[in-house]
Amino acid sequence: MMAMVVFAILSVIPLGIPGYQTIVPSYTAIAAFYWAVFRPDLQPPSALFLIGVLQDVLAATPLGLTALTLLIVHALAISQRRAFLGKPFVLAWMGFVAIHGVAALVSYLLICVMNVRLIDPEPAMFQYLLTVLMFPLIAWIFVRIHRYIVR
Repeated sequence: MMAMVVFAILSVIPLGIPGYQTIVPSYTAIAAFYWAVFRPDLQPPSALFLIGVLQDVLAATPLGLTALTLLIVHALAISQRRAFLGKPFVLAWMGFVAIHGVAALVSYLLICVMNVRLIDPEPAMFQYLLTVLMFPLIAWIFVRIHRYIVR
């Protein structure tokens, strides 16, 4: 769980890149998926909710939006867990692509509803794409952490 808190904080650190805050990858969604599939006992939904709220407070996004996104990723990953265990990495990656796609779409639609208008989807699409492309690197980090925990 500490890794998720660190990633939530990293998600809001300004890097000085124009527009980066609107497209920063969802590191916490990657973490929610990974731990839901490989060690659900280490990631209770209540902790995900709190981390999501923390990230929303730090990023000044609508309160509860990230928490909802993380809980969607978690629930869908848990429901498909057996399909990913013991299979090639690319299958888990494609599963994340689909599951995070659903969560990102729900998040985008909720933002549109809250703003009572359609929001430009381009930043959301870039954020989704960056998140999907970062999945292998972040998953590799979590594999290392997981191996350390198992020892």
